[in-house]
Parts: sequence; structure tokens; C-alpha cells
Amino acid sequence: MSDLRETHSPRVGPAVLLAGLAMSVGWGFRGDYGHEAGAMVPGALLGLAICLGSGREDWWRRATLMAMCGAIGWAFGGQMSYGRVIGYTASSSLLDVTYGYASLFLIGGLWAGIGAAFLSLSVTQSRSFLERFAGPLVVLWLVWFGLDMLGYTDSWCERWSLHDTDWLAAISALIVAVLYALIIPHSRSACGLIATLAAGWWAGYLLLTVVLRLHMTPPRSDNWSGCLGLFVALLIYLHRLRDRAAIQMAALGFLAGGAGFLLGDFLNMLGRAQWGPIGRYEGLQGLDYWKWMEQSFGLIMGLGVGASFLRGLRPRLVPTVEDRRSGPLNTVALLFLLVVMFWSNLFKNVRTWSNNEQIPAQLFSIETSRWFLFVGLLLTAVMVVAIVRHRRGTLVLAPPTPVGRAQLLFLLILWIAVIAALMQALPRLSHKGVFFVHATFWITGGLCSLLLLSVSFRPCVLPDDGISPGDSCWKLKRGYWICCLLLGLLVIAVAYLTIASHTEPLSGSHLRFPTEPIQPSGAR
Repeated sequence: MSDLRETHSPRVGPAVLLAGLAMSVGWGFRGDYGHEAGAMVPGALLGLAICLGSGREDWWRRATLMAMCGAIGWAFGGQMSYGRVIGYTASSSLLDVTYGYASLFLIGGLWAGIGAAFLSLSVTQSRSFLERFAGPLVVLWLVWFGLDMLGYTDSWCERWSLHDTDWLAAISALIVAVLYALIIPHSRSACGLIATLAAGWWAGYLLLTVVLRLHMTPPRSDNWSGCLGLFVALLIYLHRLRDRAAIQMAALGFLAGGAGFLLGDFLNMLGRAQWGPIGRYEGLQGLDYWKWMEQSFGLIMGLGVGASFLRGLRPRLVPTVEDRRSGPLNTVALLFLLVVMFWSNLFKNVRTWSNNEQIPAQLFSIETSRWFLFVGLLLTAVMVVAIVRHRRGTLVLAPPTPVGRAQLLFLLILWIAVIAALMQALPRLSHKGVFFVHATFWITGGLCSLLLLSVSFRPCVLPDDGISPGDSCWKLKRGYWICCLLLGLLVIAVAYLTIASHTEPLSGSHLRFPTEPIQPSGAR
């Protein structure tokens, strides 16, 4: 452990702030791009922010893996529908508003709980354990990509809706995990986790939605039940793996995500109701408070998860186990972060421009979309060549130190996302609310960059008696359960305050418990 010791202990405050700001601007991007692909960007930024702020050389060497695990972990929550839930909090019925906030707490908690658990695996598990995921992840992505390109995802999910859930992704993940484990036996630990998550998703959906007939937002998607089952299955897997540190991070992340979504939407409701100073000052009106909700959600979630990792996990956890040389997983992670993640999001720019007739239909008798496709493939080739040369150690452009490479990756992901979001919104920047939203993106991105470049990155002092991930000291203490109780009371308090801020239902409001039964989807 001597190679990790220096006479320096990193300042945790700026690092936690970097984590919160990174997740805030990333979540603003996610709001513009949506779903699982959009949520990958804030997850990657948070993983890198925590890695950089840790002051741990062993974590710096795993920066790419932490970014990928953060991106994958936060992607899971992207399948859950919450637009109608926010509509419940805009009503004037205390029961509906309370139900809406409680549902948002659950959705936010699942989002951050799953994400924090995956991020934990990148620092609590051995290199050999993590490397076994390279093959199964590549094959699973190719299967999903093939299903999308051939049109099977849309056609099969339309034919068998199953409450508008992502059942095809879950069943295909289960099949891939089982077949890959049979063909390549040494990958069974990795395939076991994938199969556990897929089976947990199905157990949650079948029990909660099919058997108990629980529907959070009828007639919207019931992916929430699958996500809840997946989260429970993940906790059971971590318990069997004896990774108590990851369980603790997942539990703390659940509270941070739940509180973030709850408080973020409360701010949204105050803005819609034009409460207090918002109603008195014209300059505070028309500022798109939905985006304030998204960025506040990301900020609170990022601060909570960042503090959990940097104050709780970083100073006590034993060094990562490097029981084998770095294998193909680092290459897979870079391809995922710099190619797959951005392809999955940025094609929406072209679709938006085309739908709004902001670009010509053809150029030299060639469809404009094909020009963008060519440029995208060219830039992909640039990334692939850079990654291959970096893997061979011949890319002079790459910084020579792990922390330098982590900084470069963070800045690349951050500013590609901010610039892409600006380009998508550019024709609408004449609107006050849209301009303000993107101004906050630029300011937050600038603050992240300033923090990143002004902090002195030196290795920290690690204790000689570091604690293993399976130690009983990572068990949740009494204070955690007191916080759970207080947050439960916070849901009720925020519901009362929301009702007090307006007398009539706000625009976009919905009732979960109307006096008349809800008509089935498509009914006249």
C-alpha cells in the first residue's frame, strides 16, 4: 500500500461539489435526450467526478471502469415513466399530491440506488471479476442493437405490450446470459449477475403488476415494478457476494435519489404556481421550472451519492484488488463511453432538425441524414483509432498519468454533451426559458471545468488497516433508519406545502384517485 501514501489528504468539499454539479448538468442533458441512453451521460460524469475527487491512485487507474459502471447503473432507471406522476403533484387533492411525491421518491430512489450499487462494484470487486463482463456486455449490446435495427423491438413490443414495459430487453438479457455462460464457462460469474438482474425484473413485474395489479401511473408504463424487482435482486446478489460496502452505497444512494426527485419537483410546483417571489417578479416567470426540477434532482442526487462515496467509502475501503493485468474491459468501456453512448443520443439531433424542417431534405440528390451518417462514421473511426493506439501505448495525445487521462475523459464527455444539447436547441434559444436553461448548462459546465483544473490532484493517505467490502462495519446504522423515517415525514410535509401554494389544480395536473373510474386507454 506504500505506493498510495503521500503526506496529503484531499479536500472532500470541492470533490463532493464537483459530483453534484456534474450530475446536475448531466441530468439537464438527460432531460433533453431522455430514456436510458440520456441517463448514461450523468452516470458517467458522476463516476468520473467521484474517481477524480477521491485522491486514490487505485481508483484513478479504474477511471474508465467507474465511468462505464456509472453510465450503466443510471441507465436502468431511464425505462421508468414519471411524467404523469409529476401531474399528480400538480393537483389540488392532498391524497393525489402525497401519492405523487411518494411515487417520485420511489422512482428517484431506484434510479440512484441501482446506479450507486453498480458504481460501487467498480471499486469493491477484483480486476478479474470485472474483466469477465467484457464479452457478455458486448454480445448483449449487439443483440439489442440487432433487434432495434431489424425492427423487432418496436414490432414485438407493440404486438405484446405487457403494460408497455421493456420486457424484450429483460428476456433477451436472460437468454444471452444463460447461453454465454454455457459456451464460455469462465464468464459464469458475470453472466450470473446479468441473469439475476433480468430474473429480478421479471419477478417484480409479474408479482407487482400482473398478480397484485399495482399500477403506478395508469395507463402509462409499469416498468417501475420491473426496476423494483431488479433492485431487490441486485441487493440479494450483493449480499451473496458479501459486498456489504456496495449494499451500503446502494442504500444511501436510494435516499439521495428519492430526496432529490422529491425536492426537485417541489421546486417545479412552486414555479408553476408562481408562489411568493416567483409571482411578484416578472423576471422569475417563464423560466421552464421543469428543467429546474431536472437539474435540482441531479444536483441533490449527485451531492448525496458523492458524499457517500467520498466521505464514507473512500477513506476506509481497502485498495482495489488488481489480481490480473488490465484486459479488454478498458477498451470495451472506452468504446461504450465515446462511441455507443453518444451514438445512442446524438442521432436525436438530426431527427429533431429534420422534423422541424431546419435542414434541407437533400444535398446533391443525397438525403441529408446520410451526410450526417457519413460524418458520424468518420468521427467514430477517429475514436476507434485513438482507442486502439491508446491501448498499444502509442497515442501521444493521451496524458501520461491515470489522473490526467481521467480528467481528459471527463472534459470530453461533459463538453460534447453541453455542445450537443445547445445544437439541438439552437433554433429555440429566442425563448427566455430555453435560453436560461442552456445558460445554466454553460455555467455549470464551466464551474465543473474550473473545479477540475484548480484542484491539486495528489495521492491521498490510505490507512494501513483498510476495511474489506465484506466487513460487518458497512452495515446500515440506526442513523440511516432515522433518516428514512424523516424522509417519509418530508413527503407528507412537502405535499401540504404544495397544496398551500395554490388553490386550483395547476396546468398538466392529473388525478390518481378520481371520483369516477379511469377509462381504459383508447376508450371513448
